[in-house]
Amino acid sequence: MTETTIQDFNAKDSLIEWFDHHRRPLPWRKDSNPYAIWLSEIILQQTRVDQGLPYWERFMATFPTVESLANAPSDQVMALWAGLGYYSRARNLHRTAQLIQERGSFPSQSSELVKLPGIGPYTAAAIASICFKELSPALDGNALRVYSRYFAIADRIDRSSTLATIRAQAIPVLDAHRPGDSNQAIMDLGARICTPTQPKCPECPLHRQCEAFRRGTMESFPVKPSKKAPNVEDWHFHIYVDQGKFGLEKRVDQGIWGGLWSFPVAIAPEAATATALRCTHLLSHKKLTLFFHEKDVVKVPMTPAVQWFSLEEVKNLGLPVPIRWWFEEKNYF
Repeated sequence: MTETTIQDFNAKDSLIEWFDHHRRPLPWRKDSNPYAIWLSEIILQQTRVDQGLPYWERFMATFPTVESLANAPSDQVMALWAGLGYYSRARNLHRTAQLIQERGSFPSQSSELVKLPGIGPYTAAAIASICFKELSPALDGNALRVYSRYFAIADRIDRSSTLATIRAQAIPVLDAHRPGDSNQAIMDLGARICTPTQPKCPECPLHRQCEAFRRGTMESFPVKPSKKAPNVEDWHFHIYVDQGKFGLEKRVDQGIWGGLWSFPVAIAPEAATATALRCTHLLSHKKLTLFFHEKDVVKVPMTPAVQWFSLEEVKNLGLPVPIRWWFEEKNYF
């Protein structure tokens, strides 16, 4: 038996062979349904697979087609999404479903997909390659880590010039007949083997030609900008309950928890009583200390923004995680 040398090594074939034996059994991989794959990609932005999978299953059960999602009330979409965070994703998901319905079919090219709300270059390339066999590298965080190590890209990963370099160098790694499987193999490597710390290099099908592995500098890649400390803020929620109904207001679409229902909130300093429930909530750019003040209903602001809901109605609303936490702490849920 002739031993394969590094010169004979074919990254493209090795990647496909590895994927055929080790792919993750994810439900949206059962076929090339662009709706199911698009939905999975939007949910899994900023979300781990184990967290996002139950949401994907609930969305598919509730909205089995892009048309059913397009025709759904926005509050129903937001309620299903509640807890995933980055709520602009849900609004863009709903709007894009409506645009696709108007169009009559899913766009098949990444250059067209990227024009839709919430679909960036990575998601467009993933859909186009998996569903329509477009030879286009799908560069999410996992893929960028794999490629930056494989090619030892020493430039900062957040620069457009670096992304262009990686995109060009990645194309020969993709199988022209199965580009979607090549992209998914890279995703799986990044999630399971080429991890941010302590990568399992001997298990990687690409390690024999990986430049970072050859140098022993795997954890030096990708090169990232330094992180900024999160802003620290105190938020004070005003809780009004009247005859078994709760006063809530819908947050504006832009900003934190956009489009969800919340107790009226003030960010200005306010004395916290000993009985006020409080919790800490971490966002990507903020650290919030949240205070929940139970107020006299006669002092509720006379504004149309505050609407009244029974407990059963509240359970069906899209609520931010801390608001749901308050209801659970008070034994309402």
